[in-house]
Amino acid sequence: MTKLNNTFFLFIIIALEGYIILSAELLAIRQTIPFVGNGTDSVSVIIAAVLMPLAVGYHSGGQFKIKNSKGQFRSIRKKLLSNVVIASAFLLPALSYFVFQFFFIGLDAMGVENNIAKVAIYCLVFLVTPIYLLGQTIPLISNYFSKAKLSTITGRMLFISTMGSFTGSLLTTLILMGTIGVHHTVTLLFVMLLVLVLILGKKQTRDTTMVMLAIVGFSAMLNSDAVMETLNIVKNNKYSTIMVMEIDDDGGAPHLFINNNDSSMYSKNGRKHPYIEFGEQITIKSIPKDALPKNILIIGAGGFTFGHNDLKNNYTYLDIDKDLKEVSEEYLLKEKLQKNKTFYPIPARAYLARTDKKFDIILLDAYLGGLSIPEHLVTQEFFFEIKSHLNDKAILIANFITSPNFNNLFSKNIDNTIRSVFPYLSRHAPDNKQDIWSQDPTKSANYMYIYKHYADIDAGSIYTDNAE
Repeated sequence: MTKLNNTFFLFIIIALEGYIILSAELLAIRQTIPFVGNGTDSVSVIIAAVLMPLAVGYHSGGQFKIKNSKGQFRSIRKKLLSNVVIASAFLLPALSYFVFQFFFIGLDAMGVENNIAKVAIYCLVFLVTPIYLLGQTIPLISNYFSKAKLSTITGRMLFISTMGSFTGSLLTTLILMGTIGVHHTVTLLFVMLLVLVLILGKKQTRDTTMVMLAIVGFSAMLNSDAVMETLNIVKNNKYSTIMVMEIDDDGGAPHLFINNNDSSMYSKNGRKHPYIEFGEQITIKSIPKDALPKNILIIGAGGFTFGHNDLKNNYTYLDIDKDLKEVSEEYLLKEKLQKNKTFYPIPARAYLARTDKKFDIILLDAYLGGLSIPEHLVTQEFFFEIKSHLNDKAILIANFITSPNFNNLFSKNIDNTIRSVFPYLSRHAPDNKQDIWSQDPTKSANYMYIYKHYADIDAGSIYTDNAE
């Protein structure tokens, strides 16, 4: 039994509360990316769904009275314990990929298509209640400091809670997700909740402790490597949920899925996604045989299939996820990258900013469908950076998942933006499925923009009826 008048244990509880809330928020953001994307709009909804119930929890916890309106005694310890266990029961399905994937599948089946609506429903069902309950921790714990000076102890509690949050933010993303994986980081969160229960528990609350132990056990099972394997998940790090599945329609060829997007495929006979084959056909395979080796930059490495088996030209692959190379070599290509291929696991704009190297071919393929669109890689400024790294007569090809007939805002905006930087740009459907009559704003397909760079291009003129 822990004596809660021990200052050390009280501050441990406060620190753990800060760690758990921040870690849960980051895990919720990361785990929902495959279903609602990583845009600032969906992230802001999750942040709001943490901050508001946290604030309400602070207020509610401060209103707690040891004696109710009937004069009956209410234990602060039991209140804290019940809050932790109930919060854990909500967080278990909220953060366990195996469980909450069915929730998003269900939303799709119900016709909920808007991603903001999806993440809002997810937050209301799973996040609001546990954050509200955990938010009551600090004001409830403050009852044990009744003899302390209010300003001094309030500042100290907020400091300890913030340090816990600070530790949670750094440890969760920078260390744990990248080393033990997101799924094991989830289980570690429940271990932290168990530690809270153990600190708060006593002989009369053994049943509560057993319930918490059961929740930790379920978390360990649902987030185990064995369950990840059944879901075809081979890596689950801070950037991506990476799955490899053999698709019967492609003769059992392995497909690499990054955050639920079919990013790459590579069959035994070397067949790839149509847009990759299309890009190779108009760039690599059209290079004259007597030409010198070309320098080729691929932004968005995917499965490293673009240019695979080309031993002549020099390739530079960029991607923020360092695990992609290992996964692709083991599960997709099933061989090491050739010596003429170099991989840099760094952000594209960071690489471009620190090098003056120019390229003969640049493939821009960093957009995972309509969900995961890196906002910093669709701006006019970024496209100007790309342009500055093109040799004279170099070729840029950019792959986007857009509307066939510009039926949505993103398709219009990306077309306007890229054309503002690259004149005389052509747009192609690699699989020749234009569907020109569609009015569906959600319908999308691969479209490749192709641009040939001339250092001193003649802008030409405009034809008019009264031209002399």
